[in-house]
Amino acid sequence: MYRGCVLVIHGRELAARSLAHSLEQTGYKVSLSTTARTGFDMACEMAPDCIVCTVDLPDIDGFWVCRRIRTEASDVAKTPLLFLSDESDRTLRIQGLRVGGDTVLDSVATNDEIVAQVTALIGSRERWQLDFAGEEPTITSTPASSSAAFRGDLANFPLTSILMMLEMERRTGTLEVIATSGKRGVLTLSTGLFIATEMDGKPAPPLDVLREVLSWRTGRFAFCMHNPAAVSEATSGRPSIGALVLEAMRLEDEKKNAT
Repeated sequence: MYRGCVLVIHGRELAARSLAHSLEQTGYKVSLSTTARTGFDMACEMAPDCIVCTVDLPDIDGFWVCRRIRTEASDVAKTPLLFLSDESDRTLRIQGLRVGGDTVLDSVATNDEIVAQVTALIGSRERWQLDFAGEEPTITSTPASSSAAFRGDLANFPLTSILMMLEMERRTGTLEVIATSGKRGVLTLSTGLFIATEMDGKPAPPLDVLREVLSWRTGRFAFCMHNPAAVSEATSGRPSIGALVLEAMRLEDEKKNAT
């Protein structure tokens, strides 16, 4: 049964062919590239359902591939992307997410693990598209000049990827995140930067709200776009979303290590 098309951009040809064989046995059509530039060109030409890309490539690193894909003006910019890294370094994993990757696996992961993650990413995208086609999300206290953009399930799509996309695309709007417990975080953005953040209806610092919502593994999110003219807050000097996400993750790691 045909399950979709996967582009594998891998610096080691033998490993790439082994992974391609596992994907093909599962029902995927696979295309291979061993360089960043060729891989990027192939992604734009074929618009795959998912991209698997190693960080280490012979010409340019995989982060370059992801940045280029995410800034394309076509639908390829929305393609799920899985990074494979030879390093288990936390900074590398975070960088992979910051440039627009959906998840990062250590390259020692088995082919079965990679295939399972590819299937999950493609499934997430399909569920997100179904959510987008459904009823508009309910967002409270938004300007009249707003329109529904997208909504989804936290269990099916990483919130870090959502945040990085909003920053990268310099979106203006309101992101509402609701945990299954009923707790609610609201983050208002202007041109890809936070200008107001709330937790359970009360103003709270962006870092505190991020630490809370990034810890939620189940729940819902919805983003509504606003007309930039409806948001007059100045963004000069405000930290980037990426920097705040990085700091929130660092603080949570320190908290876990302390316990």
